[in-house]
Amino acid sequence: MNAGWIPLAIAMIGAAYAALVLRGARRRDNLVFGLLTLTDAAMTAWRGMNVITGGSIIARGVLVPCTIGTIVLALLTLEFIGGFPRRKPMPWILRLPMLAWGAGALAYAVLESTYPATMHLELFFFAPITLVVFIAGAFAYRSTVQRDARIVIAVLWFRWAFGLFAYFIAPILGVFEEVVWAETTVATTISFVVIGTAVLRTELFSLRSAAAEVVTIATIALVVMLGTGAAIAAALVYIPPGRIQYLALFGAALVPLALTAIGFLLYPRVERRVLAGLDDRRARRLNVQGDRIPADAAAAITEATQRIATIADGAKVRWLGAIEVPLELASKLVDDQPIRRDDQPDLPACFIVPALGADRTLVGAFYIDDGTIDRDTYLVARDLAARVALSVERAQAVSALEDARRLASLGQFAAAIAHDIRTPLTSISLNVQILRRKLQLPDDDREHLDIALEELARLDRSVAEILDFAKPVKIAAQEIDVGALIDDAAKGLTPVLSERGVTLTCERSSDLLIHGDPQRLRQVLANLVGNAADASKPGAHVTLRAASANDGQIAIEVEDRGRGIGADDLARIFEPFFTTRPDGTGLGLAICHKVVRAHGGDIRVRSTVGEGSTFTVMLPAA
Repeated sequence: MNAGWIPLAIAMIGAAYAALVLRGARRRDNLVFGLLTLTDAAMTAWRGMNVITGGSIIARGVLVPCTIGTIVLALLTLEFIGGFPRRKPMPWILRLPMLAWGAGALAYAVLESTYPATMHLELFFFAPITLVVFIAGAFAYRSTVQRDARIVIAVLWFRWAFGLFAYFIAPILGVFEEVVWAETTVATTISFVVIGTAVLRTELFSLRSAAAEVVTIATIALVVMLGTGAAIAAALVYIPPGRIQYLALFGAALVPLALTAIGFLLYPRVERRVLAGLDDRRARRLNVQGDRIPADAAAAITEATQRIATIADGAKVRWLGAIEVPLELASKLVDDQPIRRDDQPDLPACFIVPALGADRTLVGAFYIDDGTIDRDTYLVARDLAARVALSVERAQAVSALEDARRLASLGQFAAAIAHDIRTPLTSISLNVQILRRKLQLPDDDREHLDIALEELARLDRSVAEILDFAKPVKIAAQEIDVGALIDDAAKGLTPVLSERGVTLTCERSSDLLIHGDPQRLRQVLANLVGNAADASKPGAHVTLRAASANDGQIAIEVEDRGRGIGADDLARIFEPFFTTRPDGTGLGLAICHKVVRAHGGDIRVRSTVGEGSTFTVMLPAA
């Protein structure tokens, strides 16, 4: 058997690992690892093909393309290890010099491809790169305690040290070809299998499921390669040179696309009929995923919760709506990636899977504790979360339509009543003021008229609120500095808050800009801060803060440590005419919600009885 088949088979295994990582991982560092592995697999396959066709593994036609590929591999390795595991990507101040260094090495490799030039590259590029890989790897190694992540870093060290020995030291010792064979087979296999398996385990793949998929994808890749080679060979051997042979070779070039498409279409059948028989977890997952869930939102949530608990071997599964998810956590979940306690120790559950709506807004999330949390659990939870999000959004749309119709009728009725009341109310107020000025009454009796005027003023404000709610919101939009908006709102509220014995603290980042109506937004902040003061005891503290959110929005928060809002009331606080205050109309928050929505934003609230509430106004950044 030709020895070239060995590196070819190894390349297929590497390509299978890369395909699995690229298909299953959404993390940036794992995406870079998939590209890195594909590059390495391509170079290994190139060496194998050259040996199969009678060439040498250290022939110039092999070394020059592999040198170019290794330069690309070096850049990808630094990009990978610079952000691994789950760290921020390499900053551009470091990436740009690295890319320039790599571009210079590529130009030198193309223009000066002789053996001495290769040694110069080893001395001035690959040896320093290996040192940088060790240094960057040391930082990454110290930043994590995960065993699989440390294994990945250790094998990368081994791979680059072995490569430096093979291409820099071995030629000097006269064992170049032997060591290159060892690097192509042994070192590459260790790299593919150990690193690939460790990375897949960080993405919740079990060893059994990863091995089954790697073998399957590698087999499909081998069939694609052999089919392509057979088509090209047939065109060269059985068709005489000429135009027809050119057409046959062109057709042969389309064979890998056709075979890959066929493999892609057949994979679900292979998974159900072959892989499911080798992996009971996969079989259970396919069965759980296959059935539909109810259209009703509440029933869909219940059904999905039960199915996730089943696949997770009795795990405790909870559904939390978007309004119940903490803002900081919600900003991470909108990236449509699960969060694990391994990555965030203070997480309120072992595993959290988001449910995103059609416009990628957070609808809710499944909190999973205990049980078996692996790739199959995640796939079931992700699939069911998407279906639940669809059911919840559909229910919300129907409810919103019904509410809109009801509120339209109610608003018209309230506006008509308020308009009829306002005229006589104004007349009564004017007459009471006239009587107060003309009548010479004792102070005790005059106090009754003052009380009457105060009550008439309160009724007038209530009527104004009803009319304000009934009218469509008109926005005079302009660019607003959020810091200045908060300062203006705070100045207007200071006398009211002082009277109630409540202090206000303002916190904001610099250079926060939005488009909106400053008068309307000041009204919103004044209402929210006033509510926070009403809910607080004398001497309490209210915080008004603004900061950038992760989804391109500005978050303005009003936080108090007051009595909080009960769970039953929390879902109704933005409903018109719903209030828990004896002197309230129930329109303040409804108007705030209406104004913020008119600005293209939203209001979120978190509250715990006895601990306080936080209202968050989300507005698009300018």
